[in-house]
Amino acid sequence: EEVRKLCLSMRRSAKDERVLLHYAGHGVPRPTANGEIWVFNKNYTQYIPLAIYDLYQWLGTPSVLVVDSSAAGLIVDAITVMLRAQENGHAMANAGIAEEAVAPGTEGSDGSAPQPAQGPLQRVP
Repeated sequence: EEVRKLCLSMRRSAKDERVLLHYAGHGVPRPTANGEIWVFNKNYTQYIPLAIYDLYQWLGTPSVLVVDSSAAGLIVDAITVMLRAQENGHAMANAGIAEEAVAPGTEGSDGSAPQPAQGPLQRVP
């Protein structure tokens, strides 16, 4: 609930400007194959999963989500699935991320860092 409030507040403050959210997920469980990252509960006593789909709905557009965690590529992959679903008119189209969202990941989905030939970022197509 706290993450939702923060995202909605940032969107209100930013108005039509781009919102930047840097997810520093080192030291927490790896992102899930279903496109979930881990955040603390309200009491900061345990991790709870947060669907990247929900996060993007709260951030709105335009936005940038920097995924700085092990296996960040899993989240980039999940966002790619959302984009493709949006292009095909599926229910995920309501996420509204389209061309106005960027999600660089710092590591591949297998947890490896990008090789120099690939550059420092993974980009959503």
